[in-house]
Amino acid sequence: MTIKHLLTKTQESFIKKHKIPMDLLFDAQGEGMTEGLKQLMSEANTVIAYNTVGCSKDDNHNFKTIDGHCPQCETGRIAFLLRERQTGFIYIAGSRKGNLIKIGSTQNVINRIKSLNMPKTMYAGFDDWVLLFDAKTTTQGRTERKIQEKLIENKVVNQYEKSGKLQDAGELYRCSYNKAKDAITTLEGEEQFEFTQIHEKRDLIPDYQFKNLKARISVAAFEA
Repeated sequence: MTIKHLLTKTQESFIKKHKIPMDLLFDAQGEGMTEGLKQLMSEANTVIAYNTVGCSKDDNHNFKTIDGHCPQCETGRIAFLLRERQTGFIYIAGSRKGNLIKIGSTQNVINRIKSLNMPKTMYAGFDDWVLLFDAKTTTQGRTERKIQEKLIENKVVNQYEKSGKLQDAGELYRCSYNKAKDAITTLEGEEQFEFTQIHEKRDLIPDYQFKNLKARISVAAFEA
């Protein structure tokens, strides 16, 4: 990404401290995080905007992530965004108890699925997550983000109680397995994504053809 305006010393220090590649930055030129800006960032394959309007907590914070958060307040989000060009695995998992499809990325698929079902970490309040599809990619974060953009109308935020605290489970979709898989197949052509080490559990797929429903928020009562 070509930097249109010179960075301030404070901005340079922040970028250097968190090892953010310059080509992942987008000059917002004073804009807030609008849908239009998100679209421009997505088209440019960038994930952090600079020179944005200040955040609600500090007017001097002028970075925004592509999903609208302030990385200066929430530095933990930066590591997730830097996976944009990291090698890893994209996966589709399903929960029959929740009638939910989950799309995510990880370095270790088997361990990730195990963690979703552990009693203390039951993801979205369900313990029957099953791996349906996984494939290796050299652009883990970007691939995951693009797939999720394709399914935005089916995205659901599932809130559940864990250890007495309300948690938000993202990466969840009210859709069929086929719709999730079609999003991946479409992006292979549109974005020239290349996948290797592809695994698909075709014998299980018929049980995960859930209805394609519009996005909503649901609450699952669960406490670990």
